[in-house]
Amino acid sequence: MEINYLCPKCKSFLNIGNKIVLSVKVKNEQKGLMLFEKELGNYQIKKHDLVEYKKGELLGFYCPICHENLALDDVNSNLAKIIMLDENNKEYDVIFSKVAGEHATFKISNNEIEAYGEDSHKYINFFGHSPKY
Repeated sequence: MEINYLCPKCKSFLNIGNKIVLSVKVKNEQKGLMLFEKELGNYQIKKHDLVEYKKGELLGFYCPICHENLALDDVNSNLAKIIMLDENNKEYDVIFSKVAGEHATFKISNNEIEAYGEDSHKYINFFGHSPKY
């Protein structure tokens, strides 16, 4: 079995091949799709050239299927969440920064947190556990 990513609301699959597909909305109300790498800590993205934003801008992420907001406002308004199922079908929460250009991702299961990205230190206090780097 391969790694899969799911919407936390509708449980639909969000990945195709090696890409995670999310809907994005930027400050000027432009909307589009954004493709992320499945590999945690790889921050390469693909988007439409006309979906423009500046580094540091807060982006809105939505499920491309049910259109629910993926924001994790009860933890921090800069964070969003999707679900990861590993090769053994074990479930993890994947929390990531919604701030353009900020590299912070967390893989969380029970009391275990793995942190990815040079900006993860900005958010680790919101989870109440010590991360593995």
